[in-house]
Amino acid sequence: MSVASPHRRALLRAALGGIVLGGGTSLLAGCAAPLGQQARGTPAEAIATEGSAVLHNGLGGRGAAVGFGTRHALTCAHVLEGGATGARLRRADGAEAEAVLVGRSARMDLAVLCVPRGFLAAAPRASDLPREGEAVWAAGAPGFGPAIAQGRVEAPDAEMPGFGRGFTARMPALMGYSGGPVVDASGQLMGLTAALPSPGAAGALAFLTGADLDGLARRDRQVFVLGIRRAEAEAQRLLGRTAA
Repeated sequence: MSVASPHRRALLRAALGGIVLGGGTSLLAGCAAPLGQQARGTPAEAIATEGSAVLHNGLGGRGAAVGFGTRHALTCAHVLEGGATGARLRRADGAEAEAVLVGRSARMDLAVLCVPRGFLAAAPRASDLPREGEAVWAAGAPGFGPAIAQGRVEAPDAEMPGFGRGFTARMPALMGYSGGPVVDASGQLMGLTAALPSPGAAGALAFLTGADLDGLARRDRQVFVLGIRRAEAEAQRLLGRTAA
């Protein structure tokens, strides 16, 4: 069903009562296989191992970020705690680096980080718009559960107030996927995993147990993905405004 319909638009506008897919560190983090190992043989392999990194807070992954140019990374703003001015990033190979916040959008759920040159490779961007039913793969922070999720585009054009515009997909994305990449069958970046438009009790379960039990049990979770074209355009605007 196209998100352009009044019913679908209303659904996403009501989603402000929903939850984001980052911020809760699993008490059981580390039980899953490393991200690079999980991504092996999937279209997400290249970006998971070279073009993205997990944001760490000392206890585990809070979300992820993707490479943008040679010295920047994009993530969802809500992944950064409170008034955080940066974050520690960890690649799939274990290499770590400090990232500094250089821009936070007031238009969408987007933050731009400055990283050491070459720390993350910029992934090729999808040139075509999402198609209904198209297969997609998402990568997130390893924890109690898979760090790679496969699904399909549900609504190719969706807007979620406070988060931006992109598309929705049905996939088993977990807490810790926020800011991480969503790619197509060719491994091209389509957007950043952002939020659950209709979370139900997922947030309460995750808070109480330390694990995203709702996500582990479901295979058709509705996930909002911030479109990469709009995210990159906003990042360029932020960098132009904040550059010294």
